[in-house]
Amino acid sequence: MAERSDLIIAMFDNSKQLNKEDKEILDFIKNKNAIILLNKIDLQKDNLENCKEIIDANKKVLKISLASESNLSCLYDELDIMFNLSKIMPDNEITITNIRHKELIENALKHVKEAKEDIATNMPIDIVSINIKEILQDLGKITGENVSEDVIKGIFSKFCLGK
Repeated sequence: MAERSDLIIAMFDNSKQLNKEDKEILDFIKNKNAIILLNKIDLQKDNLENCKEIIDANKKVLKISLASESNLSCLYDELDIMFNLSKIMPDNEITITNIRHKELIENALKHVKEAKEDIATNMPIDIVSINIKEILQDLGKITGENVSEDVIKGIFSKFCLGK
């Protein structure tokens, strides 16, 4: 039986120093398949790329800006390499043969857009987490891997929700 390899994407605010929660996240991903995203590179205040904790995590580090959409192609390229996505794109087109899957993907993309807008407008993490939960549930309906409450609680246990 092949073991499924989950990927964790940990995003940190490159315009600030790491805080206690950031360091806990780095500790959590220590022995996991993970990519570290350093967001807000357009602000050029701090450079977490040279931060000891980031270096010690020994993970792929990508510097991006969601606001200006800088370097997002690097993230897409890395995901393509990690998951061999180009192998499922005949003639550079994604083929979805199931209408239900297409609708679930479109719904997940809608929630991605909403989460991105929430992040851009500095909404509280509990608001962003609603869309992320919806994305995971939509994609889980396609893969057959439903996201349990325990998984969702684990993802958001590092954040102060509802306060």
